[in-house]
Amino acid sequence: MNECSSRSHQILQLHLLQQYDKVDVAQEKRDCEAYITLVDLAGSERQSKTGASGEQFRESTHINQSLLMLGRALSSFSREGKQKERVPLRDSKLTRLLSESFGGNSKTWMLATVSPSEYNWTETLSTLNYASSAKNITNNAKQNRLARAMELHELKEANKALQSALDKEMAKHRAMEARIAELEREKEKLLENQEVRQEVEKLQCQATEMKSARKKKFEESSHMLLPGPTYGLTTPREDMFVGRAKISLKNIIEQTSNYHTLPLSNESKVPNGFNAVLVVNIYPVDHQGSADIEKKVAEKDLLGQRVDFVVHVICAKGIPEEFNKTVYCQYLYKWAEKDKYKTQEVVNDSEPEFDFKKRFAFSKMNQSLVEYFRSDSVIIFEVIGQTGANDDRIHSVSMSSSKLTISGGVSQPRHTPSARRRR
Repeated sequence: MNECSSRSHQILQLHLLQQYDKVDVAQEKRDCEAYITLVDLAGSERQSKTGASGEQFRESTHINQSLLMLGRALSSFSREGKQKERVPLRDSKLTRLLSESFGGNSKTWMLATVSPSEYNWTETLSTLNYASSAKNITNNAKQNRLARAMELHELKEANKALQSALDKEMAKHRAMEARIAELEREKEKLLENQEVRQEVEKLQCQATEMKSARKKKFEESSHMLLPGPTYGLTTPREDMFVGRAKISLKNIIEQTSNYHTLPLSNESKVPNGFNAVLVVNIYPVDHQGSADIEKKVAEKDLLGQRVDFVVHVICAKGIPEEFNKTVYCQYLYKWAEKDKYKTQEVVNDSEPEFDFKKRFAFSKMNQSLVEYFRSDSVIIFEVIGQTGANDDRIHSVSMSSSKLTISGGVSQPRHTPSARRRR
């Protein structure tokens, strides 16, 4: 120690940063950063030689403590092939600041100065041991690349992988197009075969003839069932509400019961008459009139057989109040417009309950009746609401009083003596 000694460690650290406006990995233009650390270590002191006391003694003690921790760290990192002991780098500020210099991502140069005097041989030996331990330390330094350059590199790798996948998909697409073209050529060869073409044309002609014959037969049967325009409907007047609805009988072909809530068309165009509905139920029965049919019957099994069913007019809803003085429902079949079936009249009720049932029997079903039953308007219902007494002379017919029997597609009403007297 001399009079000019600073009695401290000197550390100067520089931060260098290199940035480019455009990063180009191919031309090695990358953003980089580095730290340069310049260190001047104070020499160790022996109190017996320096004779320091008081404040100087405390300063020498701190210097020796930091040098001791740095020596332990250098010895630990210089041991190769042996298990390294834990080094408390944070016990000293010096080891904490220089931790990156030994065993870290850095390049380190160390200059050791010794005294040639025999009086200081102990300090000289300690300094050389420091230098030897530092020389045995191997650092693997690598370039510090910023996240922007790393991100660009990762994006280029991802782009390369996506381009490779796209090339594979394009190759599959070209192979598929080639296969489609081959199949098209095979298809053209098959169509050019004269025998196959003639067979196809023959089958098409047969199908067309069968379709025309079926259409002609249906038109003839429809003409027999529909002898002209429907003329049994009521003509609307100013003093009455007339609502109409039509229904199919395809559920009778399927032998199933079917409840319907039918919207009534406001034929008389009266106010508040566009929400009226009629509730009916049409269901099949057996020859004794029982509705307990165990299972459905196929359509082909009905041909040539007798079919019975019941039309049950349940109620109406939404009749305008000014036309509910007298309300009744009547319906007719399009193959027999002269025969109308009317419920009893209900007085002063916008939701009249009719509960009117009528049973019908078809002695022999044929294909024309089956197709006609599947049409949209087999039965036409009318709900009549009047402001005064009803002048219509058509009286209600109960279920037990008459039954309609149809044979061969022509309706034949058959009445009991009580029914004749009422007519």
